[in-house]
Amino acid sequence: MSAAIQLVNQPVVENEPFEKQFNNISLFEQAPEQKLRRALSYITQLQAEIRMLREELARTERSAAHCEILLRNAAVREQELRAQLIRTIYS
Repeated sequence: MSAAIQLVNQPVVENEPFEKQFNNISLFEQAPEQKLRRALSYITQLQAEIRMLREELARTERSAAHCEILLRNAAVREQELRAQLIRTIYS
């Protein structure tokens, strides 16, 4: 089987620039009051998210502190059990 390649002298991309005009669409500048309302709404949302994240951080810190206490208690208990084991072995 053999394949033949034929070169074509056609431009791959047309030389005319692609221009699309939207004559029926007009852009309006928002009124300052609308921008201010939108900004205040966004600020309120961000403040609520910050409050929620702070509450979650506080819960996580309490949980971490509780786990540290449990870990210290377990280490102390382990030391007590080792001491008791040594006392029973050498008694």
